[in-house]
Amino acid sequence: MRSRQRGMTLWSLLYVLITLGLIALVAVKSLPVYLNAYDVRQAIEWAGAEPDLVSASAPAIQQAIQRRFDAGYVDNIHGRDVAVTKVAGGREISLAYEVRRPLLFNISLVYSFSESARLNGTDGQ
Repeated sequence: MRSRQRGMTLWSLLYVLITLGLIALVAVKSLPVYLNAYDVRQAIEWAGAEPDLVSASAPAIQQAIQRRFDAGYVDNIHGRDVAVTKVAGGREISLAYEVRRPLLFNISLVYSFSESARLNGTDGQ
Protein backbone atom coordinates (compact mmCIF):
# COMPACT_ATOMS: atom_id res chain seq x y z
CA MET A 1 0.00 0.00 0.00
CA ARG A 2 1.15 3.52 -0.76
CA SER A 3 1.30 5.90 2.15
CA ARG A 4 1.00 9.65 1.80
CA GLN A 5 3.63 11.89 3.28
CA ARG A 6 2.41 14.50 5.72
CA GLY A 7 4.10 17.35 7.52
CA MET A 8 7.56 18.81 7.35
CA THR A 9 10.85 17.05 7.65
CA LEU A 10 13.46 18.16 10.14
CA TRP A 11 15.52 19.74 7.36
CA SER A 12 12.64 21.77 5.98
CA LEU A 13 11.77 22.96 9.49
CA LEU A 14 15.40 23.97 10.02
CA TYR A 15 15.40 25.84 6.69
CA VAL A 16 12.24 27.75 7.61
CA LEU A 17 13.58 28.66 11.07
CA ILE A 18 16.91 29.87 9.69
CA THR A 19 15.14 31.96 7.04
CA LEU A 20 12.82 33.53 9.61
CA GLY A 21 15.79 34.14 11.90
CA LEU A 22 17.70 36.01 9.18
CA ILE A 23 14.66 38.11 8.35
CA ALA A 24 14.23 38.96 12.03
CA LEU A 25 17.94 39.84 12.33
CA VAL A 26 17.74 42.24 9.37
CA ALA A 27 14.59 43.80 10.84
CA VAL A 28 16.21 44.27 14.25
CA LYS A 29 19.34 45.85 12.71
CA SER A 30 17.25 48.09 10.39
CA LEU A 31 14.77 49.49 12.87
CA PRO A 32 17.15 51.94 14.64
CA VAL A 33 18.48 53.17 11.29
CA TYR A 34 15.00 53.97 9.99
CA LEU A 35 13.94 55.60 13.26
CA ASN A 36 17.04 57.80 13.01
CA ALA A 37 16.23 58.61 9.37
CA TYR A 38 12.72 59.61 10.44
CA ASP A 39 14.18 62.08 12.95
CA VAL A 40 16.45 63.49 10.23
CA ARG A 41 13.51 63.90 7.85
CA GLN A 42 11.48 65.68 10.56
CA ALA A 43 14.36 68.07 11.27
CA ILE A 44 14.79 68.91 7.56
CA GLU A 45 11.04 69.45 7.10
CA TRP A 46 10.96 71.62 10.23
CA ALA A 47 13.79 73.77 8.90
CA GLY A 48 12.00 74.16 5.57
CA ALA A 49 8.84 75.36 7.30
CA GLU A 50 10.56 77.65 9.83
CA PRO A 51 10.03 81.30 8.76
CA ASP A 52 13.00 82.56 10.80
CA LEU A 53 15.42 80.46 8.71
CA VAL A 54 14.39 81.94 5.35
CA SER A 55 16.77 84.89 5.71
CA ALA A 56 19.30 83.21 8.03
CA SER A 57 22.86 82.47 6.98
CA ALA A 58 23.91 78.95 6.03
CA PRO A 59 25.85 78.36 9.29
CA ALA A 60 22.83 79.56 11.30
CA ILE A 61 20.60 77.11 9.46
CA GLN A 62 23.09 74.31 10.07
CA GLN A 63 23.27 75.17 13.78
CA ALA A 64 19.47 75.17 14.07
CA ILE A 65 19.31 71.77 12.40
CA GLN A 66 22.11 70.49 14.65
CA ARG A 67 20.07 71.51 17.70
CA ARG A 68 17.14 69.47 16.33
CA PHE A 69 19.50 66.53 15.69
CA ASP A 70 20.76 66.76 19.28
CA ALA A 71 17.23 66.84 20.67
CA GLY A 72 16.27 63.81 18.56
CA TYR A 73 19.43 61.85 19.39
CA VAL A 74 20.56 61.71 15.76
CA ASP A 75 24.06 60.32 16.02
CA ASN A 76 25.36 59.45 12.57
CA ILE A 77 25.26 62.89 10.89
CA HIS A 78 25.82 66.50 11.88
CA GLY A 79 24.27 69.84 11.03
CA ARG A 80 27.37 70.83 9.07
CA ASP A 81 26.57 67.99 6.62
CA VAL A 82 23.45 69.86 5.48
CA ALA A 83 23.96 71.74 2.22
CA VAL A 84 22.27 75.12 1.75
CA THR A 85 22.00 76.07 -1.93
CA LYS A 86 20.38 78.95 -3.77
CA VAL A 87 17.59 78.07 -6.19
CA ALA A 88 15.11 80.16 -8.13
CA GLY A 89 12.74 81.83 -5.70
CA GLY A 90 14.65 81.02 -2.50
CA ARG A 91 17.03 78.48 -1.06
CA GLU A 92 17.03 74.74 -0.57
CA ILE A 93 18.50 72.62 2.19
CA SER A 94 19.50 69.08 1.34
CA LEU A 95 21.22 66.16 2.95
CA ALA A 96 22.41 62.88 1.42
CA TYR A 97 24.07 60.25 3.58
CA GLU A 98 24.79 56.54 3.95
CA VAL A 99 24.61 54.36 7.03
CA ARG A 100 26.49 51.06 7.29
CA ARG A 101 25.61 48.48 9.93
CA PRO A 102 27.33 45.11 10.33
CA LEU A 103 25.05 42.10 9.93
CA LEU A 104 27.06 38.88 10.17
CA PHE A 105 30.79 38.25 9.95
CA ASN A 106 31.97 40.53 7.10
CA ILE A 107 28.48 41.24 5.72
CA SER A 108 27.09 44.72 6.24
CA LEU A 109 23.80 46.41 5.51
CA VAL A 110 24.09 49.72 3.63
CA TYR A 111 21.29 52.27 3.75
CA SER A 112 21.24 55.40 1.55
CA PHE A 113 19.08 58.39 2.39
CA SER A 114 18.49 61.72 0.70
CA GLU A 115 16.34 64.49 2.16
CA SER A 116 15.65 68.02 0.99
CA ALA A 117 13.35 70.94 1.77
CA ARG A 118 12.85 74.31 0.21
CA LEU A 119 13.15 77.56 2.13
CA ASN A 120 10.57 79.67 0.33
CA GLY A 121 10.70 83.47 0.28
CA THR A 122 13.26 86.07 -0.55
CA ASP A 123 16.84 85.62 0.48
CA GLY A 124 18.02 88.39 2.79
CA GLN A 125 21.68 88.10 1.75
